[in-house]
Amino acid sequence: MSAVVAAVVRDAIVQTTAITNIVGSGSSARVYASFRPSTDLPCIVLTYGSDQDLSPTLARTDCLRRMSVQIECYGAVLSHSRNLAEQVRRALHGAAGLYRSTRIIEIRVTSVQTEYDFGHDATELQAHITTVMAEVTYRSPAVSPTFIVDPNAQP
Repeated sequence: MSAVVAAVVRDAIVQTTAITNIVGSGSSARVYASFRPSTDLPCIVLTYGSDQDLSPTLARTDCLRRMSVQIECYGAVLSHSRNLAEQVRRALHGAAGLYRSTRIIEIRVTSVQTEYDFGHDATELQAHITTVMAEVTYRSPAVSPTFIVDPNAQP
């Protein structure tokens, strides 16, 4: 299920014109998962965090879940990374709907912070990074737990 929720965040980003005007569109969009290759700036790196039950019940009938997502917006100068992060925040905060048969209840931006990356041994591009933290609340399909039996049990 996490793959669908991860896709909803990426798709919301790459379908927003204000963002694709900055990072490109289609297969050449500079939106990456979990790492930043040596590439032109600006770009976005998505890192997916915990995916957990919100209020699990003993019978496991509650399918409400929340996944955290870290969206790093890289720019050569501070204003570029901050502007890209603001466009991401606008695109994601409050988003909801049905996506690939999964009910997305809400995407909520929880924080935005900025830092400067000096690069690694001066071989990487130096960049400003503005990180947007978001939580995706969704309803997952019901589980079908396995009934566990002891094959060595006495009748």
